[in-house]
Amino acid sequence: MKITIITATRNNVTTLSKTIDSVLSQSYSDIEYIIVDGASTDGSLEIIKDYANRYPHKIKYISEPDKGVYSAINKGIRMSTGDVVGILHGNDCFSSDDVLSRVYEEMTKNDSPFLYGDVKYTKVGSEKVVRYYSAAQFTPSHLLQGIAPPHPSLYMRRYLFDDFGLYKENYLIGADFDMFLRLMIVNNIHGKYLPMDMVTMTTGGLSTQIYHQIFTNNREKYRALRENSCNVSVYLLLKRYLCTLKSFRKKKPLRNNLKK
Repeated sequence: MKITIITATRNNVTTLSKTIDSVLSQSYSDIEYIIVDGASTDGSLEIIKDYANRYPHKIKYISEPDKGVYSAINKGIRMSTGDVVGILHGNDCFSSDDVLSRVYEEMTKNDSPFLYGDVKYTKVGSEKVVRYYSAAQFTPSHLLQGIAPPHPSLYMRRYLFDDFGLYKENYLIGADFDMFLRLMIVNNIHGKYLPMDMVTMTTGGLSTQIYHQIFTNNREKYRALRENSCNVSVYLLLKRYLCTLKSFRKKKPLRNNLKK
């Protein structure tokens, strides 16, 4: 089973090598790695070219202006030839070298159409965990409250994109939530939860900025629910912030807490 990893990146010169190295160090070998660069100007492209020259049979890349992160992800999906597709952004890295081996084992054992797990957040330049975001208690009904599994832990069979479409590029940060709705609520397709810390993310990305957390996030989730003919409760959308607060931790990860 070939697994395609897509990294959408733009001007991430300080973290990109760590991201790429975390893919190349995976114990699972049947990997297709696609890097979609948004015409970086900070030296990122030179890093990508160097890795692509050293690993020509594993790494593909494209560098050109795009219309946002979902536009970049969709480019990668169209280029992909893997049986399963996952996403690892240019500021992030795998939490361990056996993540893709575990993905392979879980998806082949249960013939799952998709799976998801846990992720954690650290501050830029630090290994201190500031938030552990787990989907251990997630059920599809949580989507109606605006709660979804962590998107960086999502691995989908390639045919799902052919059957149900790519990410909607007219969303700024909410197209992944829309994808979960289309899969689980509209088409009644259910995946498996992998109880594993899969991705280490750094704070400061678009979706973690306060304005987008409060305004863009709610507006786009409300819109996605409406576009997918779901009942919408503003009260439930706001109530989910109680779950978010519980996922910030000081010592041990709260593995039973959900996302935003």
